[in-house]
Order: sequence, then structure tokens, then C-alpha cells
Amino acid sequence: MEAGFDYIHGRLPRRIASLTGIILLVFGFLLLASGGAYYSYSASAKSNLDDLASVFEPRTITSITGSAATSISLFPGKAVTADSWGDPFGYEPAFLRQQKLLDDFSPIGEAGVKIGDIQPSTRILVPSIGVDSAISELSILDLGDSRAYESPDNTVGHIPESADAGEQGTSWFFGHTESPISREGSVFFNLQKVPEKLRSGEDVFIITDNGANQFLYRATATQVVHQDDLSLDATPEADIKLVSSVPRFVYDHRLVVSGVLIALR
Repeated sequence: MEAGFDYIHGRLPRRIASLTGIILLVFGFLLLASGGAYYSYSASAKSNLDDLASVFEPRTITSITGSAATSISLFPGKAVTADSWGDPFGYEPAFLRQQKLLDDFSPIGEAGVKIGDIQPSTRILVPSIGVDSAISELSILDLGDSRAYESPDNTVGHIPESADAGEQGTSWFFGHTESPISREGSVFFNLQKVPEKLRSGEDVFIITDNGANQFLYRATATQVVHQDDLSLDATPEADIKLVSSVPRFVYDHRLVVSGVLIALR
């Protein structure tokens, strides 16, 4: 009995303590390795951000009205619209959908193309990258010692203090690249494809819809800035900015796609 008592109250606790120490050591090593791997990935991902920043010379299209839209040179791409996923045999390639969406737009500057009070847009489309999302007006949150715009939840968020789409000035729209933790969607996941499309010579069109009017923009430039350096500037021209977070799994920079208003319907 004395030997058993000594084992229970002496050797066993020491073995448990030793095993606990080994487990903590292994866990610490895994944490260290994970931290090192994330740091290496972050450095590698940020080194490629320059590929997302370019300025492109906009091309002139004399007419986007009616059947003339089908004569615009478009890169077919490989995107399949989300609403056709349930019918793999009846899907419509993105470039065909884009051609149809461009019908009946009237170029800005054409005689008689004027509208009065412009309402905020409720829908935004970038057909060549499969974006088709509702738009919500973002509220300002009081964080105690600071204020910030709320995060768009499974939608594209418009900064209400910026111009409405179609107005003179800059319209700012934000959307998540992805949001695995807060589950707020990934409406702008494909925004990262825009720089390469523009470099390959493809026109990237952005359409906003307020229920009464649709406004057509052409993407002209992309830029990457650190999240602390992003400022919501405005120009006297009617232009648009689409913003998402990059790179993936780091999200401390912002990809900004700029476009200019070219037509309305």
C-alpha cells in the first residue's frame, strides 16, 4: 500500500507535469511556425500588389446605342453568371451578357441626354467579372473615440456623402473581397481581375441602376494603397471608384478601380 501511495502521489503527478510540458512545447512550436508562415505569405502577397496598380489609356467608342453595342471588341473571358449555375447546359457566357447589357445606352454629350434629380443607385453590375449586386447606403458608426463607416453586409456599400452614380463628382462604392469570419460576403472578389483585363486590352464596363436610369462607366485605372492612406477624394467630373481589400488573408491594402461616366439609359 505504501508503494502504491507513493506512485499515486509522487511519480504520477510528475509524469502528468512532464507530459503537459511537452504538449505546451509542441503547441508553442506550432504557433511559432504558423506565425512565421503567415509572415512569409504576407510579405510574398504584398510584393505582388504592384501588379494590381496601373493607369490605362481610355479608348473612344463613338456609339453604344442599339445594335452598335455588338460591334464593340470584347474579350470573351471565362466567367459564368451566378444565376445560371443551376443550369450548366443553359449558361450564358459573361461576354454575351455584357453585349446585351450595353444595348440602348446613349453616350454622354449627345443632344437631349439630360436628367434632373438623380436618385441613389440600388444595383451595380460589372458584367465581365460577374458582379451583380444590390447597393446599400452605409451608415456612420460611433466607436466612442472615433467614427467609421459600417461594413457592407453581403452587398456593395455606397458612401452617402459621395456623389450618387450619374452625378458630377466621385461616387465611392465598397465591397468585400471575402469575409470568412464575419460572413459578410465576397461581392468584389473578382475585382482583382480588372487590372489584367485592362492590360490585355479588354474594356471593363460598370453599370449602376437606380430604377429609373442606368449609368455606364468604363474602367480607366487601378491603384493599390495602404488602408491608412486611402482618402475619399472627389473630382468635378462624373466618375466612380470601386474599392476592395487586398491581398487575400491580409487585407491591409485597398484596390481602387477608377472609371469614368460615358453613357446613360
